[in-house]
Amino acid sequence: MPKVSLPAKLFAAGAVALAAVAGAVLLPHRPARAQDLSQSVADDPTTKAWQKYHYQPARQCKRCHTAPTEDYKDSLELVTLTEYSIWQTHDKHAQAYAVLKGPRGKQISQVMFKDDKAVLKAEAGCLNCHGMSDLSKVNAPANERDRLQLDDGISCGGCHGPSGGPKPGEAWVNLHVDKSWRQFSPEEKFKAGMRDLRDPVIRAELCMSCHVGSAAEGKVVSHAMMAAGHPPLPPIEIATFSRNEPQHWRNANRVPLFTARDKKPSDKDVKNYHLDGLAFNQSQFALVGTVVAVRETLKLAQQRAAANATNKAKVWPELATNTSFGTDPKDRWPEIAMAHSDCYACHHDLRFPGYRQDRGFGYFVPGLEADRVIPGRSVVRTWPLAGLALGALQVNTKTDQLKQGLAALARATNARPFGDPAAVGSASGEVIKWCDSLLTDLRKAPLDRARATKLAREICTLWANGSKGRKGRKPAPDYETARQMASLLLVVCEELNLTGNEARKAMNDLRTYLDTEPYYRRPDRVKVLFDVMNETLPRPDNPTRYKEGQEAFAEYLKDIGNPDALQKMVGGKNAFLSTLSQDFNITKFTENLLKENVVKVLQGYSDEEEDRSLKTIARYEPEMFKKYLQALLKQLPAQ
Repeated sequence: MPKVSLPAKLFAAGAVALAAVAGAVLLPHRPARAQDLSQSVADDPTTKAWQKYHYQPARQCKRCHTAPTEDYKDSLELVTLTEYSIWQTHDKHAQAYAVLKGPRGKQISQVMFKDDKAVLKAEAGCLNCHGMSDLSKVNAPANERDRLQLDDGISCGGCHGPSGGPKPGEAWVNLHVDKSWRQFSPEEKFKAGMRDLRDPVIRAELCMSCHVGSAAEGKVVSHAMMAAGHPPLPPIEIATFSRNEPQHWRNANRVPLFTARDKKPSDKDVKNYHLDGLAFNQSQFALVGTVVAVRETLKLAQQRAAANATNKAKVWPELATNTSFGTDPKDRWPEIAMAHSDCYACHHDLRFPGYRQDRGFGYFVPGLEADRVIPGRSVVRTWPLAGLALGALQVNTKTDQLKQGLAALARATNARPFGDPAAVGSASGEVIKWCDSLLTDLRKAPLDRARATKLAREICTLWANGSKGRKGRKPAPDYETARQMASLLLVVCEELNLTGNEARKAMNDLRTYLDTEPYYRRPDRVKVLFDVMNETLPRPDNPTRYKEGQEAFAEYLKDIGNPDALQKMVGGKNAFLSTLSQDFNITKFTENLLKENVVKVLQGYSDEEEDRSLKTIARYEPEMFKKYLQALLKQLPAQ
C-alpha cells in the first residue's frame, strides 16, 4: 500500500489526527498580561508596565544557563543553570522557526500563497507563534546583537518576559542574578518585566495563547492552514505538556530551597512561589489548566466574532489568504468560524451504530443538562468542558451562570451554520465570566491529599450516571475529552503515589489506550539533534571527554531533579556543556537541522508517531475508556 501524504493521513480511518507530533509543539510567547484575572486583552500592559523594556535573544541567557559554574553554585538550590542547554538540544520550541523554513513550511506556503517563502513573512500569520515576530518589534534596541532572532524560535523571553531595559538594574536580567531577587514578590518581578510562571493560571494562559489561539495577539491556526498541512491543535493538559516540553525546571516539590529538611519555607516564600499544596502542585496545574482552556477557547471565538476589530490582519489571517473572496469578516464568517470549531463535528467516522449518534451533538458538561445542537452544526471546541464540572465540584461553585451561558451558546450555534457571530460572542462572554469566577475560587483552594483523592475519584465516576435530559442514556465522552481527562487523572494519580502493581498497570493501560504521551520517538530524535549539534559546534579539543559529557547530559535529563546528577554538571566537569556555552551559532544550527538527510529522519519519526495516534483515535470507544476508569477507581484510596 503506498504511503499517503500528510493531508490524506489527516483523514485516515475517518478521523482527524489531532496530535501535535506532526509538527513543532509550540509554547506561546504572548506579550505581558497583568497577573490579575480580571485584566482584559484590551488592557494588555505591554504598553504600560513593560513599555520601557525589550525582548532579548536566547544568547543573552546562554552565558549563565548552559552549565553551572562554581561562581553560581549557590543558585542551584533554586534553579539548575542548565535551562538553555535543555531548551536548545531537546525542546521543539527551539526548532519552531526551522519548521517554517523546512519542507513542511514550504509545502503549506506553496499551497496557500503559491510562494514557498510566504510563511516567513509576518502577514501570513505564522511568525507570531513560530518566531516571536510580534515581540521582536516591542522596543527593539538599536544594538543588533541585543535583538530577538527568528532562528531562536520560541526562546526565553517569550515565556519569561522582556529582560532588557534602557538602564542597568531596571529589567529583570540585571536584577535576577542577585540573591535578593528571591525575596521579590510576583508583582515586583512583573514590574521588572518577568512573568509569574509558577502561577498555574498565568502559565496556562500563556501556553494556550498558541496551543488554543489568541486572535488579539495574532495567533490563529486557520482552517486554510490546516487544509494546507498544518496539524490541527490537539487537546492540551498543561502539567503533562509542560513535562513533555521537556521541562527545563524542577517541580516545586523538588526544589531544595523549598524542601530542605533543616528549614521550613517562610510565609513569604509560600506566597511568592505558590507553595500551598506543594505535594499536589502539578495536579493543581492540570485542573486549573483545563478551566483556562475553556476560557481561552471561548475568548478566541469571541474575539474572532467581533466584526469591529481594528487590526484585521492579526484577528483574521484568512482575509489575506485570498482577497478575491472579500475582506469583510462578516462575509467570510463561516470560514473564520472553522478555526475555533470542533473538528470532529465534521471530520468523524460514520460508523453505525456509533456513540456520537447515540449521544447527540452539543455542549456537554457532566452533571448538567445537555445543551443540544442540531446535527451538522459546528460547535465551538468542546474537549475541555468536562473539566468545568470537576472544578466546580472541588470548590462548590454554583453553575447557574454556566448553564445559562452554554444554553445561549447552543442557541447561537443553532441559529445558522457555524453560528450567529454576534450571539456566539455574547454567549461566550457569559461563560468566560463564570470561568473567571471559578478560577478565582480554585486559586484560593490548593489541593491536599484528601481533595486530590476526591478529584481522582470524581474523574473516574464522571460519566457513570445518566445525563439529565437524556433519560436512560449515559453521556459518551469523545476521544479528545477522554484524553484530556485521562491526562488530568494520571497527573493526580502520580502525585497520590499509587505504587502497587495493579495500580501501575491500571495507569499504564489508560495511558496506552489513549496515547496520552505520544512522543515515544524522543530518545531517537535527541540522538539526531546531538549529531546536528556536533556538526554546529567547534571541534572539541578532547573528543572523548566531549562525548562523555554529552552522554552524561543525556543521562541527567532523565531526572533533572536529582541533585547528584546536577552536581556532575558543575564547574566545567562536562566538556559538552562547556563547549556549548562558549560558541554556538544558531543560524548555522538551523541550516544543519534543515539538511535533507536530517529532515528525512526526523520527519520519519513524526510520521511514525502520527500513525500511532491515528490508530488510537480510530479504535477509541467510550465504553472501553469507562472500563479503564473503573479499573483505576478500584486502586484509588477511599475518601
